[in-house]
Amino acid sequence: MTTETSKDEANCCNGSRRGRPLQMDTPAREAAILRATAQLLLEVPFDDVTMAAVSAKTAMSKRTLYQYFSNREDLLIRAVADLSRSIFIPLSSKDSKLPLPERLSILMRVNTPPGSEENKLECLRSIVAKAQSYPTLAQNLYSNGYGALIGFVCTEITRAIEDNEIALALADVELASEMLLSMAFENTLARLLHPLAPPPPLAEQDRRREFAIAMFLRAHAP
Repeated sequence: MTTETSKDEANCCNGSRRGRPLQMDTPAREAAILRATAQLLLEVPFDDVTMAAVSAKTAMSKRTLYQYFSNREDLLIRAVADLSRSIFIPLSSKDSKLPLPERLSILMRVNTPPGSEENKLECLRSIVAKAQSYPTLAQNLYSNGYGALIGFVCTEITRAIEDNEIALALADVELASEMLLSMAFENTLARLLHPLAPPPPLAEQDRRREFAIAMFLRAHAP
């Protein structure tokens, strides 16, 4: 291990100890880089999230960054995937035993990343705008976020059909899941086109989600 990398590891951990510098193993160092990159995406304009910016944020050299990520796009793709995976969380083993309405409610609660709403919206707008130049980045944002949520909801609706909790054809599960989510969430396009409009209050978001679930279950009652 080079002296430069050892210094990076000590700095990344916000300080050093007497004697041999604190060592970070490979997964921990990679995770620290991804966390810093995700944080930058929510703090500064997309084009400002450069390898130099991540280097400064992590107190690691650019040489160290390139040991883990072949280029900026590779780093951004991984960071966006990690960030989007944190927004919707699969059910825990405990929660999976709850009745269907509660399972759906828990799945559809947004785990909001830290940072201002303006910055998060700007990050989303930038990725949408650059989707043609960075198609994998945009696809990862969708597949690991909203796309993953559709999968979670499909799983629970399928379980509910098999347990006779609801009446629905298995062939319609994915369509039904997408329609339920469309009812439960505000139209993202409206937020993108009205950047100065404040987000709906949390209580209003909760009421909309629960109302959508109730309507859906009433429509498919066995």
